[in-house]
Amino acid sequence: MSFSTTDGKSQVPKIDAREASLKVLVELEKKDTYLNLALNRVFSRQLFPEAERALLTELSYGVVQRLNTLDWVLALYLSHPLEKLTIWIRNILRMGAYQLLFLDRIPDSAAVDESVKLAHRFGHKGVAGLVNAVLRKVSTSKKTLPWPSREKNLEHYISLRYSYPLWMVQRWLKNMGADETEAFCSACNTVPPLTVRTNTLRLSRAKLKEILLQEGTEAKNCLYAAEGLEIKISERLFDLPSFREGFFQIQGEASMLAATSLNPQPGESVLDLCSAPGGKTIHMANLMQNQGNIVATDLYPHRLELVQKAAKHQGVKIIRTEKLDGRSLPDEKIKAFERVLLDVPCSGLGVIRRKTDLKWRRQPEDIASLSQLQLRLLKEGFKALRPKGVLLYSACTIEPEETTDVINKFLEQEPSARPAMFSSLLPEGLESKEGRIFLWPHKHNLDGFFLARIRKE
Repeated sequence: MSFSTTDGKSQVPKIDAREASLKVLVELEKKDTYLNLALNRVFSRQLFPEAERALLTELSYGVVQRLNTLDWVLALYLSHPLEKLTIWIRNILRMGAYQLLFLDRIPDSAAVDESVKLAHRFGHKGVAGLVNAVLRKVSTSKKTLPWPSREKNLEHYISLRYSYPLWMVQRWLKNMGADETEAFCSACNTVPPLTVRTNTLRLSRAKLKEILLQEGTEAKNCLYAAEGLEIKISERLFDLPSFREGFFQIQGEASMLAATSLNPQPGESVLDLCSAPGGKTIHMANLMQNQGNIVATDLYPHRLELVQKAAKHQGVKIIRTEKLDGRSLPDEKIKAFERVLLDVPCSGLGVIRRKTDLKWRRQPEDIASLSQLQLRLLKEGFKALRPKGVLLYSACTIEPEETTDVINKFLEQEPSARPAMFSSLLPEGLESKEGRIFLWPHKHNLDGFFLARIRKE
């Protein structure tokens, strides 16, 4: 198969979407890399027609998203454990089962036949026969699978029906209850909207919307973020002239509300304590109208380079990056800032719909260790505030230990800290309490986020 690029250059023969997805899945299992990075490497090496690109993305994300469900179904029809098969055949079976169970638009016969072809290519005749037999059994029995009873075994039911580690489901059932947990798990399996934030240093949201429509990109206003647009695009976003001109930045809508909630003003000094990759940092510069001073810090220089690159692309002049360990601030940072943004490292369990492989990487002990780090960062970040200054604590998680517990412990230990109300900073439809708010996929169609405002008396 070959096709032409937009510049008319003929490409060498390419692998198809299923083979490319198989190689991505094998790379994930062998090298423990991240799904989005593995896919980006594939797309950087090869151009795919739109339909093939969509199928490659769907298969790769879908198999990872439904991993424990697929393995459970396959185990019903295998005489030996799935782990005994080669890594190639194991993932061919997962891809085939995913198409049979979750992709209605692909005929069962095509899903089975294409899987058998891959098995011949990456195995041998005997194992190809195994793939054929197992997937045909899945095809004939998929409507009568022996799912756990919701009434008798709720945690196993949700774990397999929605594909989440059992420990996560047990935790959420304890914290949220049955209906909320099921709704949350279901929402986190949906594809999140693609949202961008207008670079208001260069144009208005209305003007950006007009330009995107002229470029053939569907765009509508985000529901909550004043600068945000939800877009639908058939080509690569980075190829749009409006992107190359720095008219917008890709950012989740919930993430956009962090800078809005901190509300930095033109001329102020602001510390962004864990700034990379810089989306919230650039947003603050927009809100400050490129006037004032933002010190963007991070522990790793290569991540600070991302902030610098984004600032240059967006025409931001007031950001100064600095390598810094936020757990121990130097003396010159103490009481030096009117505002502090603390977007803490966290479990990320609020953004599973964007980072679906995250749920298989996390372990229960991660949450406890991260909460200790978060409290330490909060204590240091608060020291950087001048009297009457405001700190915004932000985390893309919904776990109590990383959100409300951290804030409560800090307020108990720091006598000069007070909750700061959001007042009119949040749009209609979002309600805060005691200077803090949770955002939810199943309630707001936003990533799971926690925001808390704290003022220094």
